[in-house]
Amino acid sequence: MSERRNRAQARRTWTADLFRQIENIFYIAIAVALAASGVALFGNALYNFFADIDKEPFSSQLLGFLDAMLLVFIVTELIHTVRAILRENILMTEPFLIVGIVAAIRRLVVISAEIQDLVGKPEFSDALMEMGVLVAIVVGLAASIFMLRHTEHSEPRPSYEPE
Repeated sequence: MSERRNRAQARRTWTADLFRQIENIFYIAIAVALAASGVALFGNALYNFFADIDKEPFSSQLLGFLDAMLLVFIVTELIHTVRAILRENILMTEPFLIVGIVAAIRRLVVISAEIQDLVGKPEFSDALMEMGVLVAIVVGLAASIFMLRHTEHSEPRPSYEPE
């Protein structure tokens, strides 16, 4: 009877290890795809910035470049998250919250660039409301990160994070 349990336990361990390896292969493929996307986005942003530098006002060009760089930053944070998952074998919450903050800030930058053209139009109040919601999202996500860092965790901490 004990030998049967040992064989069953060995099969479960083997199966769990197999699926862990398959999971890691998918994470690596995702990281490679994200890295390729990040390089393409970065190169496209640089090309567009310098190719169109004399076609639009510099402030518009700079805002477009900043928007593109924030998108590259989001992709970079996602790569960091996948790397942390591979290293620690756990899914961490905080990197996704950081990506949410950056995405909300990215949208705030775009709206703030467009809002000057909306003054006096009915869309102006919608843009202000959207900005208010985005600011609330940033504050809420930042508060969530604060709480994750300063409360007892139900999920394990990564090894690189100080106690």
